Amino acid sequence: MSHAARSLLVVALIASLGTVMTHARAQGAELATSYAEAQELGRRDERDPQTMDFHRDVLLPEFSARYRALLAACQASLPQPDQTPFSFVAAIGPQGEVLRIWSDRSPPVYSCVRGRLLFERFTPPPRTPFYLYIHMRFAK
Repeated sequence: MSHAARSLLVVALIASLGTVMTHARAQGAELATSYAEAQELGRRDERDPQTMDFHRDVLLPEFSARYRALLAACQASLPQPDQTPFSFVAAIGPQGEVLRIWSDRSPPVYSCVRGRLLFERFTPPPRTPFYLYIHMRFAK
C-alpha cells in the first residue's frame, strides 16, 4: 500500500471515529469512558426490569445468530484459529446501531469481530445507549 493510500485510510478511520462520537453526543447520551464502566452498565442493562426482557428475548438471540457467523468468518480468515478468551461491551444506539465497543483485551479474532460489529444494526433498544456485555470462551 502506498504512503498516500495509507494516509487516506488513517484519515478515513479518524473521521469515522469522530462520526461515532458525534452521533453518540447528538443523541444526548454520554458513553462510558472505560471498559470497566461499560461492563458495569452492561450488567445493569441485563438485570434491569425495564430492559431485561429486551436483553433476553430480543437482543441476545439476534446477536447470537449474527455473532456466530461473524466469529466463524473471522476464525476462517486467520492463519490458525485463535482460542484466546475475551470480553467486550457494545453500546447500542436508538436505531440499533453500534455506537462503540470496549474490550478487556484484543486477540486477533476479537479484532476481526470488532471491525465487523461496528457496522451491525440490531433491534432498537428500549433505552439508549444500551450496553451489551459479552464474555467469550472457547470450548476445548
